[in-house]
Amino acid sequence: MVKKIKKSYPDWWAEACIELSQKDEVMKKLIKFYSDSSISTIKNPFYSLSRCIVGQQISVQAADAVWSRLVDYFDVYDASCFIKEKEIFLKSFGLSERKAVYLKNLSSYLADNNSYDFWYQLKDEEINIRLSKIKGIGPWSIKMFLIFSLNRKDIFSSEDLGLIKAIGKNYYNGKIPDKKEAEELALKWSPWRTVACWFLWRSIDPNVVVY
Repeated sequence: MVKKIKKSYPDWWAEACIELSQKDEVMKKLIKFYSDSSISTIKNPFYSLSRCIVGQQISVQAADAVWSRLVDYFDVYDASCFIKEKEIFLKSFGLSERKAVYLKNLSSYLADNNSYDFWYQLKDEEINIRLSKIKGIGPWSIKMFLIFSLNRKDIFSSEDLGLIKAIGKNYYNGKIPDKKEAEELALKWSPWRTVACWFLWRSIDPNVVVY
């Protein structure tokens, strides 16, 4: 069931790019090279978190393929869309059994609580507490939700292997830094770590990911 995706863009993006360019030469080059677009937001928590579940621990290309099949069949803007489906049927779209269960868990949790405004007004700590109660939603998925759906400005995901790889490529001559090194480097991007992450992801995958 294909619907036209409605996206919005943060009004602070240009300011963030200017400040990051002033404080970090590597970031300045990335921002200039990938200046053609910015992060975009789909204001639907269920859509975003479902997309996160699909993308867990697989490549962007594989996640895109599975997600495309789900979007073609289900109304992924409707938080109740997976509740009544059997796991074996959801697996036919390319999901693992575990992810099929996770999507059903998410569907049950958000069926009556999928207001973007509600989640947007919560503090990050409260969001973390609430979403951590859902089996299948962990630190990585929560941070992707904060970055891509709620557009929080200063989120850094040291759990994201692609991001760590991008840091290694751009700052350590290809050497992969450990989690502590990456987190320490990211401190200088504050209060715009979300923006820095987005450009680093672009440096290893020019396709713009939307959660």
